[in-house]
Formats: sequence, structure tokens, C-alpha cells
Amino acid sequence: MAPVGYREYSDSVRAGADIVDVVSEVVSLRKSGRSMTGLCPFHQEKTPSFHVDPVKQVYFCFGCRAGGDVFDFVMALHSVPFPEAVRLLGDKLGIAPPAPRNPAEAEADRRRRRVMEALAEAQAFYTARLFGEGGEGARAYLSRRGLDQDAARRFGLGFAPPGWDGLLRHLAGKGFQPDDLVQAGLVVPRPSGSGVYDRFRARVTFPIRDSAGRVISFGGRAVGDDEPKYLNGPETAAYDKGRTLFRLYESAQEIRQAERAVVVEGYFDAVSLAAAGVPGAVAVCGTALGPEHVKLLHRWTPRVVLFFDGDSAGRRATHAALAPLLAAGMSVSVATAPDGLDPDDLVRSRGPEAAQAAVESAADLPTFLVDEARRNHPVTTLEGKLAALEMVLQHLSHLPNSVARTEIMSKVADGLSIEDALFRQELRRVASERRRDVRAPAAATTAGGRRLTHAEEVVVRFLGGRANAAGATDAEAAELLETLESVGTAQLGELGGVLVRRWCEAFKRGERWNLRRIAEAAPEEARAEILALAFAPGDEPGAVEVRGALAALHGRVLGRRLREVQEEIERTADPAVKTKLMLEKVSLAREIQGLGTATAGAAAGAVHGGGH
Repeated sequence: MAPVGYREYSDSVRAGADIVDVVSEVVSLRKSGRSMTGLCPFHQEKTPSFHVDPVKQVYFCFGCRAGGDVFDFVMALHSVPFPEAVRLLGDKLGIAPPAPRNPAEAEADRRRRRVMEALAEAQAFYTARLFGEGGEGARAYLSRRGLDQDAARRFGLGFAPPGWDGLLRHLAGKGFQPDDLVQAGLVVPRPSGSGVYDRFRARVTFPIRDSAGRVISFGGRAVGDDEPKYLNGPETAAYDKGRTLFRLYESAQEIRQAERAVVVEGYFDAVSLAAAGVPGAVAVCGTALGPEHVKLLHRWTPRVVLFFDGDSAGRRATHAALAPLLAAGMSVSVATAPDGLDPDDLVRSRGPEAAQAAVESAADLPTFLVDEARRNHPVTTLEGKLAALEMVLQHLSHLPNSVARTEIMSKVADGLSIEDALFRQELRRVASERRRDVRAPAAATTAGGRRLTHAEEVVVRFLGGRANAAGATDAEAAELLETLESVGTAQLGELGGVLVRRWCEAFKRGERWNLRRIAEAAPEEARAEILALAFAPGDEPGAVEVRGALAALHGRVLGRRLREVQEEIERTADPAVKTKLMLEKVSLAREIQGLGTATAGAAAGAVHGGGH
């Protein structure tokens, strides 16, 4: 039975989705104390700083400060909003979503589902046509390109038959409306404005999948002489070319194992390399490699081999792809096929071994830059050297790591016989210009400082930990609540006070907030700091430690007041006022002493210049 409301639905999905299982699909986790650790899928790192707590069901990276619960992880991994993350996990767990709340929502939900269903049905239709009657010509075409039927099945290839409405009639017979198919990018409205027709006709089809494995579009290659030779599906609500890489879903684990991805330009290039035994081959989908593509790759590897066409257009594409890769700190090498061949041509004309050798012998960045400088500029002349220098510097200026810049710069300088001092001077100039361009947005994203004191961290860890543990008693939590309310939250900082007050309010409503829920109640910029507490060293604090922390905080408040009183005593000349202040001073000193030795020491520190 479906949950009755969206909140119940998302709670059911959250309860059923183990964050360790979800994260393990993309991150190799190892047990480390109370948590699991691995390499962060959201930024480049060599030493694991990504932690998952199987008890609290949260994750946090101490490198890039990414953190949250299982929904946050799916949202970040697949670049989808919260409702889509809930639905992805719900579908995987077999939990039915609630009924839409209104007709408009029902219609939007129906369209979304019908679009995804239409794409899945289209994939089944295309593959059936390839291997069935009428697909002989397409199968023969694939065979000529070195792909037998087993390979075609392995890569999910299909065939869009000739004619204007083969797919349209098939999907209409399954109840799909033309507007759904237009929204999916499967059909095209007729110029006359009356009716639609199939987008792909007489073409081998390539299924394009999102990071969750769902078909979201297609690419098509003409079997005959039709133009254009390659046809790409349009961008839709489900398909964003700038955020999609062909075969990334299929080859993600290969990329992780090989510790590098091979990026090519065309669908056949990626398929041919994969068939030739080259792991991790992915392709852009009719667009240039951009920052969002690099973010996708970065989840799986810090190393990329660019293997574009060997002609001048392919080399220009290689140069264009360097900027986002280098800016992200990726390690880049460049593979080239001889005689201007593209990767697919190389496999077909010279065999799998030639393609494998080209990838394995890919030139590192300094070698590629030297070769390109010599290819495009007369580096034996001063003018040629300056032009080559400018080309190289434009690439190196994207590197965020100064050590890497210096190392590559020295190698390129040697390769071009350019004086190292001149190289350094020009690099500083170009880098300075680029820093001016990015300084404002970079400053805006700088993380803030620490917002919780150690004592506040103890309180928050208890509220989100033992106070919510299965063995915790209501009496223990109620006693702590009484202590919090009797002491008050005035001694807490702004963030600590807000979190404790909201936890207490929730407790009175019968809710038990764990650390994830506490983080949700905090401002966006503070959530990472709170989630990091799940992985703090040492045992979880108990009620005794919390009372001690509260006493220490209260002691600091008393200490600050004691300092103020002492300053007022020294300033006043009125005997009556001085007597009143002296009495308050004695009372404060006794109260501080009653808090305990350690707390009294902290308060004394506040008197002598310490603070909250």
C-alpha cells in the first residue's frame, strides 16, 4: 500500500534506504572505527577523507565539506532535486509514491513518467528491430564496422527502421500520446503543424543513459547516405547534453578500476574502443567537453585520456577540452591516432592492439603542449617562440596548483628551448590576469569559520546521538531538557542557541531529532560543520558530559559578568555603588566556585581576557 502523503513516502524511503548500500554502489568503503571511509566521489583526492556513519545514516567529506543523508548523496551524485532523489530511491526499493495532491501535479507526474516509459519502450523497439526481420542491413553495417551481434547486444545498440512513423505507431499502440513523445524527443512536429513523425529513421541507435542507468535520449548513425551522418536527440527535461556523457553509466566501474577515463568525440568511437578492450571509454553527446562533464568524471577518477579525432578539428577540440579539465585539477594526457584517423577508424583499420597501444602511450600534458607548439608555430624564430609561449601559458594558467604549474612549465620550457625566467615572468602575468577575473566569485564561496564552541559541540552531539539512541530513556532526555531550560541558552552562541531551542521544542512535540535533522534546522552555511560532528573522535558524550559542558558555558557567562563588575568597581567613586558591586562580585565568585574546579578555571580565564 502506498504511503498516504509525501512526508510519509519520503520517510518510508529514508527508512528503507541504507546509506552504506547506496554509497557503496559508487565508492569503495572500508571500515574505520565507527564509520566507513573511502575516496570522495565529489572531488579529487588520493587519501580517503570521505566518511559514512552506518548508525547515524549520514556522510561527510573532510576535504570538500560535502555532507548529508542518503537523499543529499543521491541529489549530489545524480544532479537531481530532492523529489527526484526520493523517487529514484523509492523506485529502487519498490515503494510506491503517494497519489498526486491536485490535478496539475497529477498531470506533471503523469507526463514525467510517460516520457521515461516512452524512452524505455523506444529502446526495446529499436533493439527488437535490429535483431528481427528488417534489421539485416543494419546488422550487416555493424558487422562491417567490426561489431557482431553479441557486441551490439552488449552495447544496447538498436535500429530505427526507415519510414516516417514506425516508432510512432508502435508507441501509439501502447497508449502513448504524441505530446509525450515530443517531450521525450522521439518524434518531431511536422512543419505543416499537423501531426508528428519519427525523429530517427534508417539509423543505428545508441541509448544514452543518465547516472542512474535510465535511458534519457538516443544518438543515431545513418546506415546509408542520409544526412546528417550523425543525429543527436534534442535536449529535454530529462536530457541535458552539458551534463551527460555517453556510456558513463556503463563504464563507471571500469573507470574506477583502470583509474582513468578515455574521452572521445563520437558514439562509435566509444563503442569501438570498448569492444577493442579499452576500458572506461565515454563520449560527449554532440557538444564540447564542459565543466559539468568534468564534474561527472571527477566522481570516478582524477585522470583523463583525451582521444579525439586526429585531424585539425579533433586537435582544436582537444585544446578546448583542456581548460575545464585543468581548472578542475585533473591529470590529463592525450592519445593520438596516426594519419588523422579517429579512434573508430584506428580499431577497424589496424586492430584492437593499435587502439590499446595509442591509449597506453598517450602523451602527458607537457609533451602534448611541446608537440602542439612545434606543430603550429615556427619555434626557431623569436616571433614563433612568443606565439608558442602564449598558447602554452593560456593552458597552464588554468592549473590551480602552483607546484604543478611550475613543474610542467619547466618541462615545456626545456622542450621549446625557451629561457625559464621569461617563461616564469609571462606565466605570472597570465595567471594574475586570470585571478582578477575569478577573484570575486572565489571570495564569495570561501567557507566560513567555526561556528560552534567545543562545549556546544558536546551538547549538539549528545542531542543528535545518545538522546536519540534506541537505548536512551525518555527520563534521561527529559532530565537534560530540564537542565537546558533551567540554565537557559543565553550562554550559547547564536547557532548553538538556535539548535538547542529547536531541539527542545521538537522534543516537547514528541519528536527525537538526530544529527541529520539538527543539521537541517541550521542555516545552509553551517550544516557541514554539524554533520562533521558525526565523525568526531572519542566516545559519544553522555548526559554527564553535557551537564559539564553546560556548566562550563555558564561559568564563562558568570566569568564575563565578574570581569564587568570588577571594571565597574575600579571606575566608580560612589561608596554605595561600590558596596553593591562588591556584594555581587562575592556572589558571582561563590557561584563560579560551586560549578567545579575546571569550570571555575574557565571562568577565571574569561575574567583575565578569555571569552566565549
